[in-house]
Amino acid sequence: MQIHTGQALEEFIADSSGKLAAMKFKNIETGEINEIKTIGAFLFIGLDPNTSWVKGLIDLDERNFIKTNENFATNIVGVFAAGDVRSGSTKQLAAAVGEGAAVAIQIRYFLDKVENGIVENGKVK
Repeated sequence: MQIHTGQALEEFIADSSGKLAAMKFKNIETGEINEIKTIGAFLFIGLDPNTSWVKGLIDLDERNFIKTNENFATNIVGVFAAGDVRSGSTKQLAAAVGEGAAVAIQIRYFLDKVENGIVENGKVK
């Protein structure tokens, strides 16, 4: 495994059978184009969450990821977070999908509480 930082992916290159054979990268600082032969790729695009739209509404950590409890609930009753924007997530697609499913269950439990009068005016009794 090799890690290449400071690079912008320019192109995936397939072989004659359509399988990945190489990738072209552009060095962000120098502009130099490099081709790297490979049979697989994992692209990691960074760790800056898109949470500016909730800043000041929902508690964020020092890196601007949304803080949640063990049930994916935020500091606002009835608001949940899952996936890459959540503090403590693994930033992996499979984990985000799993968290999304877990949050759907938590929302169902929350709505049951609302229906049964356990949540009133945005507060859990």
